[in-house]
Amino acid sequence: MNIRKTLRSDRSEVARIYRTAWEGTEGIARRPHEITETYIFSLLNKEEDQIVSLVAENEEGEIIGVIHAVKDGLEAHDHIISDLTIIIHPDWQRKGVAKALGFAFLNHITEKRQDVMRVEMALPTKITTVDAFKNEGFVEEGKIANRFRNPDGTFQDILLLAWINPNFDPDYHKS
Repeated sequence: MNIRKTLRSDRSEVARIYRTAWEGTEGIARRPHEITETYIFSLLNKEEDQIVSLVAENEEGEIIGVIHAVKDGLEAHDHIISDLTIIIHPDWQRKGVAKALGFAFLNHITEKRQDVMRVEMALPTKITTVDAFKNEGFVEEGKIANRFRNPDGTFQDILLLAWINPNFDPDYHKS
């Protein structure tokens, strides 16, 4: 498996991974009709300082997973990258791809993104991987009741998790 930065030219493959993984993946908020080329285009066309996005490729060079998080564009939040999302092709789920992407993502933040203090994510409370994130240093900071609506119409609470970059430098981008 190879992990690399996501390229703008990966747009169609990233959209395919999202759509393919949707039914078999817990906690994906976007429904298939919301995973448009336009959404993926807007995501991957963000300025490099506004996003961290990595893909995992199999031995044939096919994208099998993606992880990304973005800044919201507000100066007051410039130290935060949020909406951490991990999507793995169903054929590759439970084979270590998500874990490898997660390690690579946090390593990238630690080594190359000293402008980022916090990585934030929100997960439905019933998702089975919450403990895995906590084991990697994410801390539960709160819960929002009935925030996530399941496809069947039922609701789940959302857990708010954050990870702190040990190499954050508040003066990193200042002249």
